[in-house]
Amino acid sequence: MNIIDVGDIDLNLLKALDALLREGSVSRAAARLGIGQPAASHALGRLRELFGDPLLVRTGRRMSPTPRAEALREPLRRLLDDAARLVRHETAFDPARSTRSFGLACPDLLAPLLPRLVARLQAAAPHTRLEVLPRQRDDAQALEDGRIDLLLTRAPESGPGLVQRGLGTLGFSVLARRDHPGLSRRRTLGPRAWARHPHVMVRSEHGGRSIVAEALAASGFSRTVGLVVPTFLSALVTVAQTDLFFTVPEALVRPLLEPLGLRALRPPVPLPQIPTAALWHERFTGEPAHRFLREIVIDEVTAALAG
Repeated sequence: MNIIDVGDIDLNLLKALDALLREGSVSRAAARLGIGQPAASHALGRLRELFGDPLLVRTGRRMSPTPRAEALREPLRRLLDDAARLVRHETAFDPARSTRSFGLACPDLLAPLLPRLVARLQAAAPHTRLEVLPRQRDDAQALEDGRIDLLLTRAPESGPGLVQRGLGTLGFSVLARRDHPGLSRRRTLGPRAWARHPHVMVRSEHGGRSIVAEALAASGFSRTVGLVVPTFLSALVTVAQTDLFFTVPEALVRPLLEPLGLRALRPPVPLPQIPTAALWHERFTGEPAHRFLREIVIDEVTAALAG
């Protein structure tokens, strides 16, 4: 057996292998790595030589991992995560000079808050990058691994090693376009108007009944769902140009009401307040860069919910 000195290995090849396994495509892996496709193909050739295995073979339009490559997937991910943590655990953090990339997992409903959040980050840390990600099934593991820094979610939510900070509560309003034919000048939506026009519903992350649907059922109310969409932003755009209604936490969409020509009205039945929180892993509580991001995000989201 040949003994390979780790000093002889180009560690960038391992990053290339991770991208290839994630994407199942040389061209997409190249885009993920920010290199040309020929360079990615060359990296795959070197990896095949290094491991003595094809690693990825073409099956239709995709490239599928061999059993050897599949066995490498998780150890490789842990190795790269460890390397990232090694670099990121700085004894000091200079926001003005840092090139750190931060990861924030949250619903797309928080998109209206991003301009202020990004402005704060750019003013204090102009060379950093913020990556906003959708929620995933392995969020808790991603927080522990450092793949994401913060998770914004409904409270309470817990898990081994997770730290939670309350951000405030969200109250619901019903959105409709300003010149909706079913609306009067009153600020409360009447039961008849509620029932007469169809509603937009966002498919929940867990696929179960939504908070709004549960509250309506408990109150003996119902609604006609005319459109189901995967994101809050697509719902907002649709409501702005149709006669559909959309029940949504008003504090988060308030910056978009005027630009989109929307009105916010009280629903015909009381709907519950939703407590929200920021979550992170205790391993990163004392890290200066993480604390920097945490303070900005918590400050901005708390202010938005209180406003």
